[in-house]
Amino acid sequence: MIRSNPTPLILCTLAALFSPFSHATDEAIQTGYFIDAPVTGLFYKTSSDLSGITQKGAFSFKQGDVVSFYLGDSENSYLLSQLSSQEVITPTLATTKPSRSINMTRLLLSLDSTPQDQQEILLLSDLLSKKEFQRQLQRIDLNTLNEEDASKLNIDLVSAKEAVEHLNQSQKYIEEHFASDEVIFSPLNLKLKNIIIKKRDYAGRVCAYDLRLKSHPKYLPPIGKLSYKVTNHEIIEYPDLGDYFNGCHLKPSSETEIIHSPLANISDYYGVVGCAIDGCKRNDLNGFAIDDFNDEGDWKYRSLSINFDPTTKLLMEKTQGLGKTEHIHHQNQSEAIWFTYPENLHNQLNYEGIWQQTRYLASGVEETCLLIHHGEIKTTKPNQDGCPTHPSNYQQRVTDQYADMWWVNSEANTAAIEQLNIAVRWYPKQSGKPQLTTWEYLPTGTNWDKGILYRYQQSVSKNSDGSDNLATHAISEYLKISGVEI
Repeated sequence: MIRSNPTPLILCTLAALFSPFSHATDEAIQTGYFIDAPVTGLFYKTSSDLSGITQKGAFSFKQGDVVSFYLGDSENSYLLSQLSSQEVITPTLATTKPSRSINMTRLLLSLDSTPQDQQEILLLSDLLSKKEFQRQLQRIDLNTLNEEDASKLNIDLVSAKEAVEHLNQSQKYIEEHFASDEVIFSPLNLKLKNIIIKKRDYAGRVCAYDLRLKSHPKYLPPIGKLSYKVTNHEIIEYPDLGDYFNGCHLKPSSETEIIHSPLANISDYYGVVGCAIDGCKRNDLNGFAIDDFNDEGDWKYRSLSINFDPTTKLLMEKTQGLGKTEHIHHQNQSEAIWFTYPENLHNQLNYEGIWQQTRYLASGVEETCLLIHHGEIKTTKPNQDGCPTHPSNYQQRVTDQYADMWWVNSEANTAAIEQLNIAVRWYPKQSGKPQLTTWEYLPTGTNWDKGILYRYQQSVSKNSDGSDNLATHAISEYLKISGVEI
């Protein structure tokens, strides 16, 4: 539902449509698919230097590749997502944020050149190749996509409800066309860690961790934790923080004993518990659904997604409340994320090193280089070869400007996945006024270190229904270039 007339992209882009890849070798090239309905017209590039335009979703990759998808005709276009390659990639797999997944689908549907046929999304409008359109895209936060953003892009924005229904239909397409008996994960007898991150409460209030209070022994971030193991006969639960929240506030578990629960006593289990004994196949650990049922008097109406990355061995589940219904009278805007992974394979991100920072501002794109080392953050400008890799090139100390990087300290050089995926309220030294930053990081690659870290600097206001409205005034991307040379 683009307002401009749909015409083909420039000739070189159309030529690329007839070949699923370029710059390829004969070494173990595989075909994957970007499915939000099959999408034609995304530019992609992999870490093994395969690139091209998706046709009916198809892209080429090699085992272990990181792949980047761009909304446009080259890698200079808007980066939609960067993640580990696999056979099927969807908007729910491409981000850790529930709202961003749905808004990614809204954007793609709104740019579809054939909106009357949602069996395939065709991104063939000349709008995508226009510099002004790309500049506007770079400044839009997909987590909070709204009509004002659509007006700047000159598109008619598909509703969130329509996008959710479309994701549900896409899941049926995936189940019909990508069923496989290949076991992609064998969790039986592995001790698993489950991290729960509360993003919003039922009333739509943002769950932000206030950094002024982080030293208080009874103040906890909105992060729960469970540890368990699935055997042939039972689930073994180990003492941990727990997953009970009162609104945004975690109520830590007081359980100190190991709990054994026979599988025969548990009904309707799914995910790793449901497939552990026989081994988990692709469709066991990937899906999208709409819950609409009465749960013993507590009516549920929400979207649910589950995605597994065979490279990172990370299972990601997301839920988002879909608003009021005749059965639900509160705002029903809760959002949460779950990450599950084998405890012995857990990779924390080593954040020390050189990072390339790209900031998308109203005045344009600004690139700088950061050195994070021993709890300090220093900066310099990139040279013609990119970011300098030796610490001596970094002299300007800017640690105070990045106090929202709450994981940076002199005693540890790694950050956990949950630290990189929450909202924090912080207080710059110069003004002392509270600021809000939402962090997002999708682990990518075997060591979880090939992803892009997103920093959304935001302001909060109240909607008429009492929920929080987030307005994003600056978006920054961080890509780790190297470790620290000594």
